[in-house]
Amino acid sequence: MKKDATTIFGPRVTARKALQPTPEGLDAFLEQMKKQGTLMPLVKGLARLRLLLIDIDAFEQRRRLDPGQQDLHDRMVFGILLHTRFINEDLLQAVTLFHYHLRTLASLDLESPVEFIVAAERTMKKLNRKKIDHALRMVRLTEMIEERKKMIAGIEARRAQLSAELRSIAWYVQDNLVATEMLCRKSIVILVEIGLEKQKESELIEAIRKQFKKELSASLGVRQLTTDAVAKAKHVVDRLTHKLSRLIRDDVYHLSQLYEVIHDRMQVAAKELGGFLTGAAGVQGNKGQDSIELFQRIGEVLVSLITDYPRELKPYKSAVDTTTNALVLEKRREMVDHLLEQVGIERRRKSDRRTTPDRRKRQDPDYRGSERRVLRDRRTRAGRRGS
Repeated sequence: MKKDATTIFGPRVTARKALQPTPEGLDAFLEQMKKQGTLMPLVKGLARLRLLLIDIDAFEQRRRLDPGQQDLHDRMVFGILLHTRFINEDLLQAVTLFHYHLRTLASLDLESPVEFIVAAERTMKKLNRKKIDHALRMVRLTEMIEERKKMIAGIEARRAQLSAELRSIAWYVQDNLVATEMLCRKSIVILVEIGLEKQKESELIEAIRKQFKKELSASLGVRQLTTDAVAKAKHVVDRLTHKLSRLIRDDVYHLSQLYEVIHDRMQVAAKELGGFLTGAAGVQGNKGQDSIELFQRIGEVLVSLITDYPRELKPYKSAVDTTTNALVLEKRREMVDHLLEQVGIERRRKSDRRTTPDRRKRQDPDYRGSERRVLRDRRTRAGRRGS
């Protein structure tokens, strides 16, 4: 089933309500794990990511109140995290529930009643039915064996329910990882196309030129402008627009890199989960201890989604470039907002050329246009850039 950003990591409709703990019960489970010193990476990772979710929400509220004060790096990182839902409460909840149910599954004791039945049947073989005390003991042992058989049936039913729930959670996460991976691919395509078309960039550059023309016209009413002054103004405009173009190119590349980080992280995790769920040794066809061990390996993959947070997606205050003109900075912010807005438009359904055998738009083998190169090749080398 295909998903878009509005349904990625939505509510898990297949959850078995009878098995779900209360929020208080889940908190108590995490607190118990913390006291026992187990699952500490998960417990700490959950705390860090929940704080990050709070930071994202606070940043968005500040941005709405004063867009001009937003840090550009945080705007890009938080914007992409919100778009892809790379971290979200539904994922954190799913991972926590998986380990809650896995602990319950591992605690089910099927061996004790089985061992009791074996021992009881062995004892009964040694008893003599003709002796009254032996006969009474055999009746009692038979009753206890039946009780243990009922216990075994109940434990097996409980194990089947928990196994099904664990598989459901794993499939839920895997499906959403694949959906996030696809969303990242589409977003990269959109960013590359915007970078090639340069339509919005041209609009922003033209806005800068118009602003300077307006200021020059206003100056004519105050003093006479010499030819040299007009030439200098033109030089300043050219320098600022060139710098804006370079900054926009860098930002498009940086955003694409961030999407690629998420894409690669999701791809690796989804492949691992898919192997455990559908492979020859997958949990679908395993029972007992073998199944528990596979669930434990799935649990390790899920924990890695929480603990192995990419450093590229960590927020930090970007260095303030005091040489950047305020108008250029304003247009750069506008371009970043435009880029994030375009990748976030869910109704846009562009074909993903990365998934087709021929990824070129043009079929002419002699064509040598820029679209034949990957994004990193389109970037101007540092030594060839202007000031």
